[in-house]
Amino acid sequence: MYLLALLAITFFSYIFELQSYFLVIIAVIGVVNIVLKNSIFYVIPVPFFVQMSFSDLRDNVEITTVYTVILILLIMFDLIQNRKITKRGRLTLPLLLLSGVSIVTHIHSTSLFTTFAGFMQITSVLGLYFYFVNTIDDDPKNIEYVSKILMYLGALVTLEMVYFIIQQDIFVIDVIRRRMIDLGWENINLVIYANIISIPLIAYLISHSKIKFYYMFFALFNSLGILLTLSRSSLLTLGVFIIVLVPVMILYEDHRRKLLIHGIIFLSVFAVGLYIAEEYELVSQYIEAVLDRDLTYIQDRVALLKIALEEFKAHPIVGSGGLYSSRVHIGETGNGAVNYHNTIAQASTLGVIGLIGFTWLFIKKTRVLLQKQTSFKWFVLALIYITAFVNGMFQPMYFYTTYMIYIFLILAVIENVSPTLKK
Repeated sequence: MYLLALLAITFFSYIFELQSYFLVIIAVIGVVNIVLKNSIFYVIPVPFFVQMSFSDLRDNVEITTVYTVILILLIMFDLIQNRKITKRGRLTLPLLLLSGVSIVTHIHSTSLFTTFAGFMQITSVLGLYFYFVNTIDDDPKNIEYVSKILMYLGALVTLEMVYFIIQQDIFVIDVIRRRMIDLGWENINLVIYANIISIPLIAYLISHSKIKFYYMFFALFNSLGILLTLSRSSLLTLGVFIIVLVPVMILYEDHRRKLLIHGIIFLSVFAVGLYIAEEYELVSQYIEAVLDRDLTYIQDRVALLKIALEEFKAHPIVGSGGLYSSRVHIGETGNGAVNYHNTIAQASTLGVIGLIGFTWLFIKKTRVLLQKQTSFKWFVLALIYITAFVNGMFQPMYFYTTYMIYIFLILAVIENVSPTLKK
């Protein structure tokens, strides 16, 4: 109920533009939870939901500053009031290497700001991971808590997208086809990262719950948000998720007959919904809109990869100026992109040392997961590798701060779960 309440007040803040009131309410909620020494999972959702509460957050420096200050103060207050720093965290050293090389690569940087922006991106993730790993306790219920946080965040994104669409004066399918959706706090390709990350976590909840319809609905609703973007990389990721996660769900389902029955009923209802939608030609027009995106066109991405390769060859050891240097080097060619739209290519801005750190980080994450006996690890492995290397073929997933914070929160939860946990 707590997460549903946060979702509701955030959505109302978004649609009625209640920024000033919302910031006060959300700050009070955070402080009260800290004073009452509530679980960290009462505190963590607060800044996540705040990000999605303002339609002008991206371009409003004043609101962004206030939001950042509130977040930092809540973390500091919680650390002083309730927490003890007792763990280094098994992923700290690879993140430190990436953070360190972000400074060294300034040798070839075009500006101090470019270096600083890339450094702060990695360092802020390192700081939050260190906070998570020292504040999340060894409780198997935390797996359910973190899964629900991402589930409700994705649902909020879809709600805001649906609200945006119905506010327009043109036909629904035209809003989708023209990719007009603009929530204000992030661009259309990035807003649904919570939705994407939530899909494997909801799959886990479905396979480990008695009431499966509830989570099946959220899986569909969060997938709707992904579909509304017409993002080729996100649609591909969703398709791969379905192919990989359905067998994993069946494998780790204790009551497979119940899953089968619930699944058949759910798909039947879904089919009826599609039939009704097609009465208004929404399904066929949506498929037409997807095909109009020219799904096989990759020349623009290849051009960006060539730029990344040239910069890597010019500065192979410590990189071409850090994560944010890509926008400078791309801009010099007259291309309007701001990054290389590829996870590995973006990592190459940190040179061979950065690529080693990136590889080391993945090896450490995989080891952390495989050492756990909970079935949750397979859902998280699917999440990490599919988002990083399927979606990551077209988007530099691993170097968007919001995505990384979500991922490292999940990793901190499973890192702190006892290795002997059976489920």
